[in-house]
Amino acid sequence: MGERVVECVQQANAVLGEGPVWDERGGNLFWLDIRRGEIYRHHLASGRQTGRWVLPARAGCLALTDDANRLVVTAGGAIHWLDLETGALAPIAAPESERPRYRFNDGAVDPAGRLWLGSMIDDFHAPERFEGGRIYRVEKDVGVTKLDEDYCLPYGIGWSPDGATMYLNDTVALTTYAFDYDVASGAASSRRPLVRHDGRNGFPDGLAVDAAGNIWSAMWDGWCVEVHGSDGRFLDRIAMPVRRPSSLAFAGDHLDEVLVTSATVDFTSSDYGASPQAGGLFRFRPGARGLTANRFGVPGRTRLNVPSSG
Repeated sequence: MGERVVECVQQANAVLGEGPVWDERGGNLFWLDIRRGEIYRHHLASGRQTGRWVLPARAGCLALTDDANRLVVTAGGAIHWLDLETGALAPIAAPESERPRYRFNDGAVDPAGRLWLGSMIDDFHAPERFEGGRIYRVEKDVGVTKLDEDYCLPYGIGWSPDGATMYLNDTVALTTYAFDYDVASGAASSRRPLVRHDGRNGFPDGLAVDAAGNIWSAMWDGWCVEVHGSDGRFLDRIAMPVRRPSSLAFAGDHLDEVLVTSATVDFTSSDYGASPQAGGLFRFRPGARGLTANRFGVPGRTRLNVPSSG
């Protein structure tokens, strides 16, 4: 795929930057800092941060809706509507309330408008810190269903361009899973390891799927982004100037750019010395095009992934 030039578009100094989602309606990238409990809006063309919202607990993920002024967000173990004009939060559900030590980690919207969420223990010093991760599905009528619960640290959820396969990274387990997916019913079945990473190039964190069906993963502690085919074959590795790239999204008018978040969580002074741009927001041209971000839809709406035609 050729050499990439990676540039820092915002020296954000994020502690745990994650969850980027591109909204083509305003040319904005929404992303968050989990540890600070904050959501940001970055206008790509101007390079300016044009919005900041503070949540009452650690942020987990965000999703677009049909209303450009409203997001779905998670804070701790709860799901909320966020009004971007007023900053007001309205609760949807709190499915992890029975487990106060757990919180939502990442999420994504499927081609029919359902929101899928992963959860993890929030106490990294607990003996069971990499046990008990769950997967939830939130329907368009905001009904919540708990599904699998045997993950270590589920992060990075995406779908093939035709919606027939769902992908999920379990970061600590060093595994990218594939599932057979039924868009009509929202059923994910036949979970199987697609890629078993060896850890030498980091841990698979956030992911994105391009229009050709390839899977792009930010590799935590690996200084890189990796690309695998839909059959699991390794295709490419893009070097990053930071130790902990954390998640990524296709962006731009033609979905031909990739924006990458990064983290500084638990960094030492020597870590900052080796990775002075850590916590920044980065951009490169991947030589591929992405898919339009799905939106958490109102009942009856179906929004299929469609590659940009520009």
